[in-house]
Amino acid sequence: MRQVFVTNCELEFEDAWDRLSYAGIPVFEPSKPSKEGRVLCIWLAHQYDDAVSLLLNPMHIVATAVTDEEFERIQAAADARMARTRDHAWEQSLNRVVACASLLLLSGLVYITLPNVL
Repeated sequence: MRQVFVTNCELEFEDAWDRLSYAGIPVFEPSKPSKEGRVLCIWLAHQYDDAVSLLLNPMHIVATAVTDEEFERIQAAADARMARTRDHAWEQSLNRVVACASLLLLSGLVYITLPNVL
């Protein structure tokens, strides 16, 4: 996600949004307001150069355009990777908790049985 355009003019913002979207560059407006004006960002970092060129020159031909279906597949793959990352992090945290609990339990057993052995 990279910022490609900032303006205070509603018409300029809508024109930039339409131009980029129509050319196959998925865009969004961040939810956090900016003091500079309305911000337009692109989802796919590899499209940054094309996006900037298109905004400067309406005749620019976008080399890295994606269809809505392709973008949905990219987003689904990214969501799946994030889910696996979250699952892996959760699993690691759970393993640490179990290891600590096992260590405490083992320490308690040693503490209880050691005086009886001696």
